[in-house]
Amino acid sequence: MRLLGPGGRTATLYIALAGLQRGMPLIILPFISQVMSPAEYGAASLLTASSLFLVTIVAAPLEALVFRAAARPDDNSQPALRIAGLYCYVVVPTSFAIIGGAIPLFSHEILGVKSDLWTIALIAVGFQPAMTYFAVPLSQARRNLARYASITTMSIVLLASSKIMLLVVWQLGVFGWVLSDLIGALTSAALAMTLVRLPPGPVDRRHIRFVANFVVPLVPHRASVWAIRSLSKPALAIVSSLTQVGLLSLGQNIASIATLLLAEINRAALPQYSRESFPAPTAQTYRPASLQMVLAFAIPSLVASALALVGQYVFPQSYWDSFSISGILLIGQAAFGLYIIPSNYLIQTAGATKQIGLVAGASAIIVLASLPALGKNYGAMGAALATTVGFFGALLMSMIMPRILRLRIRWRSWVSHWPEISLSILALVGSTASLLLPVGSTPARVLAAASTLPVVIALVLHMRFARPSQ
Repeated sequence: MRLLGPGGRTATLYIALAGLQRGMPLIILPFISQVMSPAEYGAASLLTASSLFLVTIVAAPLEALVFRAAARPDDNSQPALRIAGLYCYVVVPTSFAIIGGAIPLFSHEILGVKSDLWTIALIAVGFQPAMTYFAVPLSQARRNLARYASITTMSIVLLASSKIMLLVVWQLGVFGWVLSDLIGALTSAALAMTLVRLPPGPVDRRHIRFVANFVVPLVPHRASVWAIRSLSKPALAIVSSLTQVGLLSLGQNIASIATLLLAEINRAALPQYSRESFPAPTAQTYRPASLQMVLAFAIPSLVASALALVGQYVFPQSYWDSFSISGILLIGQAAFGLYIIPSNYLIQTAGATKQIGLVAGASAIIVLASLPALGKNYGAMGAALATTVGFFGALLMSMIMPRILRLRIRWRSWVSHWPEISLSILALVGSTASLLLPVGSTPARVLAAASTLPVVIALVLHMRFARPSQ
């Protein structure tokens, strides 16, 4: 795995473990779809997406700080990590427990879902930052594979076992969904606090101000990315039925396989981006970025081909309408895969956290403006179109922002990889087109199968001819 740059073999292990951990809900999704109706699945997805919005605002921006502080040690690094740990271990869980407990006092039902389910979902999501945004990124940034493996493996076992028992075996529906989330979050947080202790040392106002100056400007960025990716669920619930939300949710979850893989590959490369300097790329990021450019198209293409070939055997017929929705969303995932490259240079290399919020914010406005009309008139498909347009808007803005900030990124350094990138684009066009054809038809299967060949050729070419920047 030399294409991932220094430490590529270790980075591959991180990607595999993190991919399995975050992808476990997708692995058991076929079983869940057999016991939950689209309406029930829509309600469960609505709970998860809405709860994650809050934690995205209050905790997700810390992930970039943890990676950067661990990769670039200075006088502020240890205090910043201590502040981040205290916040994720104590402040966020306590706050979410209070908010969740108060919900039944004010409303019996929100967006068609009972308030007690919202309470459990919020309490569960409050414990997630301990592992997701502090313990895991800190272990990864410090290359502590043993500790990282312990946390992620236990999380995988708990999530899979609780979901299968509560949903598939006991068939507790939406209540079983949120209860399994709570069990997994509580145990993972306890394990994170046990294995990843807070860094020692004093903390004063100067350190708190340093953390705030880095993290707070990232809140609009993280919130906007969430809005592009997940706002469609609660927005669609307002203007359409929970069945449409369920179809959209399944389509998004299938498309999120690509998001998951692209994000984990990117996360493995964050230490390299944090050590990078301008003009970029140097040997630190040339190989990771070139691989990301190819995979941005190759991974969504493979997901689309797999769905077209085996989807009808995995999911019940009531969910087949979501396949074409997945195709539209996977095109957006390609834009997301490219978007994270300039975003890394802005956030991790330049530390331009204030400006990155404008990038995703402008795209989120596009989604917000188009969702009500498209969702009302075209249901889940309209919401998928709005989401994809939002990702392309984010990509465009992320390419423009480095020029505005006068950050030298020599994009022509990667021009030698045009054959692999072109083949991956061709594969994505063919595979997503196969999802627009009748499910299980011969043309759909032939097109999906044929679309895997350009991906294989592209990856072979890239592995053979990738070379560092001159």
